[in-house]
Amino acid sequence: MRLEHAFTKCPGTKKGDPAEHLIDGVDEGQYDHTVVEMMSTASAWSYGGMSTYTDRLCHMGLDGEAVGICVRNDAILVDAAAYLFQSADKRLGILTVRGIEQDDIIRWLTDPRATMTPFPSVGSVHGGLYRSGMALWPTLREFLAALYTGKPLGKRLVELSPKKPGKRPESEVEQIGKKKPALEALYITGHSTGGSLAGMATAGIHIDPKLAPMRKLVRGLYAYGPAMFADPTLARTLDKLFGDKTYRFMYENDFVTKMPPRVVGRYMHFGRQLVSSGRDGVWVEELRLDRQLRARLTANVIGAMSCAKDAMCLSMLPTMTFAWGDHSPTNYMRISRNAYAGLAHP
Repeated sequence: MRLEHAFTKCPGTKKGDPAEHLIDGVDEGQYDHTVVEMMSTASAWSYGGMSTYTDRLCHMGLDGEAVGICVRNDAILVDAAAYLFQSADKRLGILTVRGIEQDDIIRWLTDPRATMTPFPSVGSVHGGLYRSGMALWPTLREFLAALYTGKPLGKRLVELSPKKPGKRPESEVEQIGKKKPALEALYITGHSTGGSLAGMATAGIHIDPKLAPMRKLVRGLYAYGPAMFADPTLARTLDKLFGDKTYRFMYENDFVTKMPPRVVGRYMHFGRQLVSSGRDGVWVEELRLDRQLRARLTANVIGAMSCAKDAMCLSMLPTMTFAWGDHSPTNYMRISRNAYAGLAHP
């Protein structure tokens, strides 16, 4: 595991700044166009690493610091990174989860080793995604607690990286609920399997009794092109817990939103589903949940053909149902910037 720390190096927040809007202008579970655009940008630039991620936050006008938790082990299907931003005034937090690198998605989501794994309390999850989430969770949980109490993330990183071997740092989680939180608003986001892991992290907050005071601070979960990670039992449970503030975005023919294939196990989406009205359109709500691909072979063939189509612009495949290029975070950022109408406050 690798821990990183960086500052966004931006001017202090002022009235009317983006941070002020995220804290005071958006209610829990409220759909907000500015939030959708900002979260799509954060999730897209998480692929560039810590310095690139913090640079983009700076460009969006967010002043503060961030820590990164990165872990990868191909042998056991673990590949993820989490970036946690804390505003300079400690009132705003943004958790951005970066999942599997784009070229590895099909292999990881269809690997026979990714058998379904029991999830704590109820249901089952995709084994590979669960291992990635659990590899991040103990450290991420401590940083989330620091967000709640207002302890600077950089200081907490130093505490979690003791210079003397064998020295165990005290848990910040034990301080949650003992005093008024410094944190007022937490947003959670991710693209692709990062969106799936973002959903898993949100689930962790909502089922961990020690994190219970944080639940009302989560303003929303914004997942862009996420793969399914929960079986129907778990999906229905999570939908009851925080489905009203979960927004899943699906661009055109993005086939990753229909994975893992059914042969790997039965999975289901949850939350509010929004699809693009066209390649340069807007997000519109769709009530019918996206369905799984049926076979592992189908997923691999589709991935290979769509990659070829995108790379070679093959005119012989104009009616292809799925497209690899549609999974690009660039598409999700473009549609998120466009005007949106039609989704009322819940």
